[in-house]
Amino acid sequence: MGEGARRKPILAILLAAVTLGVYAQTWWYGVIWIDDPNYVIDNVHVTTGLTPQNVAWALGSFEHANWIPLTWLSLMLDVDLYGGRVGGFHITNTLLHAACAVLLFLALARATGNELRSAFVAALFALHPLHVESVAWIAERKDVLSIFFGMLSLWTYVRYATGGGRIHLALSFAFLALSLMAKQTLVTLPFVFLLLDFWPLGRTAAAKGAGSPLDDSRRTFGRLILEKLPFFGLSAGVSAVAAYAQAHGGAVVEALPLSIRLMNAVVVYVSYLWKTLVPIDLAVYYPHPGFRLGWTSVLMAAIVLMILSAIAVTQIRRLPYLFVGWFWYLGTLVPMIGIVQIGGQQMADRYTYFPLIGVFLAVTWLVADWVPAGILRSRVLPAAAVGVLALFAAVSFHQIGYWADSITLLSHEVAVLPNHPTPHEYLGAAYLYGGMPAKAIPEFETAIRLAPPYAPLHSKLAGALDKVGRTDAAIREYESALAIDDKSAETHNDFAVLLMRLHRNAEARRHLERAAELDPDLANAQANLSLLCAQTGDYAAAISYGKRALQLDPKQIECYHYIAVAERGLGRFDEAIRTLEQLLKIDPQYEVARKEIEITRAMQRRQQRP
Repeated sequence: MGEGARRKPILAILLAAVTLGVYAQTWWYGVIWIDDPNYVIDNVHVTTGLTPQNVAWALGSFEHANWIPLTWLSLMLDVDLYGGRVGGFHITNTLLHAACAVLLFLALARATGNELRSAFVAALFALHPLHVESVAWIAERKDVLSIFFGMLSLWTYVRYATGGGRIHLALSFAFLALSLMAKQTLVTLPFVFLLLDFWPLGRTAAAKGAGSPLDDSRRTFGRLILEKLPFFGLSAGVSAVAAYAQAHGGAVVEALPLSIRLMNAVVVYVSYLWKTLVPIDLAVYYPHPGFRLGWTSVLMAAIVLMILSAIAVTQIRRLPYLFVGWFWYLGTLVPMIGIVQIGGQQMADRYTYFPLIGVFLAVTWLVADWVPAGILRSRVLPAAAVGVLALFAAVSFHQIGYWADSITLLSHEVAVLPNHPTPHEYLGAAYLYGGMPAKAIPEFETAIRLAPPYAPLHSKLAGALDKVGRTDAAIREYESALAIDDKSAETHNDFAVLLMRLHRNAEARRHLERAAELDPDLANAQANLSLLCAQTGDYAAAISYGKRALQLDPKQIECYHYIAVAERGLGRFDEAIRTLEQLLKIDPQYEVARKEIEITRAMQRRQQRP
């Protein structure tokens, strides 16, 4: 076995070990209340694991405006593997990230023939702080899973292009399909294959003289395009599915003019480069400047992009890796650059997960080639490379610490963006859902002061005020929220719960019926209607609403109690007892059900007496 053959597995193992060492702290982390509940703990399809019904749901779901069946299936599998322990989701994320780094190393090493440079690029990918968000956030399973299969597609394509059989091309196509089923991030991967055909694979006539080791296997550009038509067709088809999911899955599309979105894209391309070089003040949410985006920043960013693009194009023969790396970065960012503006963010660290590989590739080869031979290349350059990786690893380790829990993460967010309402809103929600409503109140009040009229802020403040006993203030905030936006089913439902507690049942029912009208699939509203109807003697409606709530969300087990009370009210004692016994089978600790069974049997005996 030659030195290269021995070195490759050692580098791969070392790369995986260092990556896992940096990210292992996440294995003891919990969930982040932003998105994580929707993807795991509050998603009944995920929490009940892999079942035929859940698999069917995953394949056809457009939940959260995404078509990501493979991501859903992977989360369900984690529930089965780890017994629902939250740390299990983090373990899988880190394993996928480490596997992505190793696959990137193997693909680049085979394509370029340079293992050390390839290992450095893969290590930058594994350890850069901008990639923490994709790995430490459970909800971004779709990111690491998609890129994992994308890396398999890349690796098998390189195997094919470097002399492997057409089976490798078929495998590359299959892995791309799996990648796009996890998330549609890599619809641009066929474009990356074409770049690699030029350099380092040297499969195009234009690559002649570019230093390719495979000059004898060049093909015309047209034939290379033809070879990849199935890949482009797959990307186009899945892109159409993704567009349908966004249109029919409730995506929040910001109504910004195309000119503003294009201007922002120019700025963001350069912003990512700056954060790559200086990864400080990283945040989970970067607010979009909208119409406040200045022409000066756009013009400066455009000049930077044009200069770098001009250098890459004019030096294409002498520095082919610069051309490939730069257009890898530009091209693979297109789907996430904000031309279609989803949500209110300007940019996101997670969007750089795959595109930055191009920058790492270009810079690594450029520096290595330009450093003079001798002690600078043999001693200083390796030491500097290790130092850069150690620095990024240390910054990443620190950045990962912010993801320990929602309050830690969002307190950092507020420190980074103290004068924007959204971080205060998020931190307030973290306090509220974490059982600290008193700390949530000033955060919501600050967000309301900084933001234009926005109903959810008033609704969340109302919830916090209610929990600390400030009922009158809570009512005023709910009324303010509904005055701004009367079409929030959740606000109507939450306000109704407060009114029910105050025995203002007629008002509560109006709000609950409005909530059910606005969102027929809101299980909480159906359950609360069941309770209210059972309390007020509308027993037939109580049964109907309770069954609907259980159909929407089987975890609403208290509805069995409401249904049983209603059945008893209608004199259907045997049915009421069976319903309560069914509740005890689901939750043997539901002691109220045992008492209700005794009460029901006593009522039944009294009725049967002559």
